[in-house]
Amino acid sequence: MMPLVCSTFFLRLRGMAENNEFVVISNGKKVQTMCKKELFVVSAAIVMAMAMVMFFPATGNAGSPDPPSPPILNEVLNKLENIPPAWSQTLQCDLTACPRFELVMGEAAVLDHETGLVWQRTVNLATWTWAEAINKCVTQPTGDRWGWHLPTIEQLESLMVHRDPGEAPKLPVGHPFINVSIDGPYWTATTYTGTPSSAWTLSFGEGPPMSRIQGAPKGDKKYMWCVRGEQTVNHDQ
Repeated sequence: MMPLVCSTFFLRLRGMAENNEFVVISNGKKVQTMCKKELFVVSAAIVMAMAMVMFFPATGNAGSPDPPSPPILNEVLNKLENIPPAWSQTLQCDLTACPRFELVMGEAAVLDHETGLVWQRTVNLATWTWAEAINKCVTQPTGDRWGWHLPTIEQLESLMVHRDPGEAPKLPVGHPFINVSIDGPYWTATTYTGTPSSAWTLSFGEGPPMSRIQGAPKGDKKYMWCVRGEQTVNHDQ
């Protein structure tokens, strides 16, 4: 590998332009020359070092404000934050802290950081048939945004957690939702397998999980809870 400098030890360096060559002087005597290729490598290294100083400035003294992050770094961080979760994480939500849920859309909705789904914060206490619930969610302007839909059974189940008997609704104890009923089940968009006239429902009230996840005739009146994002249409099948 060609060295960057031709001499290994210099007491003094002095350069001069002479016939497109960079002359290195040691002890007042010319000992060697650096070719143009070596000069280009040195120049490139200097440019790279200056770029690193500009884009990644050193942190100041203790107590001083942190230097601003480079624009490209902020852009990368924003993209990373918006990557949909993989449904493999379990986030805390109790009376001490609840990083799992975040109020969004002017606090009209709740972002679930475990799944990436956005739920209505205040749940409608009216009851509807299955078809009415589907249509009602489609026309909901919660948070002044459209695109809401009835959740699938898997999406609605993602909110349910185990809690001790007598504790309801069966949601994380530090949840920010309002008006979640424990008196009856909620519709899902998932048709009950093998029974096209029925659909899956889920209750957040008392009882073991399997007693609260049941099929019901689509003409019955049930609650609805609309969600936004990751829509998997699973209506009539």
